[in-house]
Amino acid sequence: MGELVRVKERYQVTIPAKLREKINLQAGDYLEASICRDGILLRPKHIVDSVKKTPSILDFLHMSHGASRSRNDIDESLAAERDSWGG
Repeated sequence: MGELVRVKERYQVTIPAKLREKINLQAGDYLEASICRDGILLRPKHIVDSVKKTPSILDFLHMSHGASRSRNDIDESLAAERDSWGG
C-alpha cells in the first residue's frame, strides 16, 4: 500500500521522504500531474531550454589567443569546438 498524505488548505501535499529519496526528487524539481484510473499520477519531469546555449562565433573569437593565429588554426579550433558540443 502507498504512503498516506494529507491535502492542506492550499491543496498542497508533502511527498514522504522515502518516496522522494527513491526517485531522487529535490526541492525545485518539476512534477507532471495527470489523472489516471485510480487517481492522480505525479511523474518527475526535466525541463530543457528549447535553445541550447552554445558559444556564438563572436564568443569563440573573443576566447581565442590573439590575432596572430592563421586561418587554418582558427578553422581547426572551430571544428574541435563543434565536436565538443556532441550534437
